[in-house]
Amino acid sequence: MEELLLLSIGFGVGMSGAIAPGPLFTATIKDSLKHGPLSGPMICIGHLLIEVPIVIGLALGVSYIINIPLVRALIGLMGGVGLFYMGIQIIKERKKFEKVSEATLKSIATDKKKLKHDLLSPLKTGFIFTVFNPAIFIWWATIGNSLVMRGLAIGFIGVLLLFIGHWFADLSWYSFLSFSVSKGKKFISPKVYEVILLVCGAFLLYLGINFLYATVPYFSQYI
Repeated sequence: MEELLLLSIGFGVGMSGAIAPGPLFTATIKDSLKHGPLSGPMICIGHLLIEVPIVIGLALGVSYIINIPLVRALIGLMGGVGLFYMGIQIIKERKKFEKVSEATLKSIATDKKKLKHDLLSPLKTGFIFTVFNPAIFIWWATIGNSLVMRGLAIGFIGVLLLFIGHWFADLSWYSFLSFSVSKGKKFISPKVYEVILLVCGAFLLYLGINFLYATVPYFSQYI
């Protein structure tokens, strides 16, 4: 049961981050028009090449200090605040995200270049857009670190399950986005997109509160 929960948390957090327009969102649309429907999966692989070492490093590092109550409490606090903030921002700016996605599609919809099925180019895009995005490393230092700690509660298998869910969310969303755009279809209606963002935002709020609540027993002894 705990294993299924970790997979679900990983998928929910991953999807919440993936669907919000950002550098990878825009890059996926542009590369899909140039290189076809496999651009999304290849961008995810490039993204993964950066995230796998980060997760391994965090898991090994956190595993040594996870039994220190103060460290556990601080990691949980940072992760909880980060998740809560992300949830608020997604809910608050869901209409703005909708406009950004519409504008992005419209701005490149007239690009009728002949497809060049180059799989290496999207892979490099995913790698470069990840390694030069400071927000990625901030996310892993706070929210990602907290997820690693949550997974380590049942061992390294817990971390693996969390991030299988996380990466499956990235892969499924960007593959869907890439396939839809490369086929010239509007990938999702504005209303449905807004509802999905609202649900994801609410999920992050719940998870953030959950993480913050877990730190209460430690900090309450000093109040």
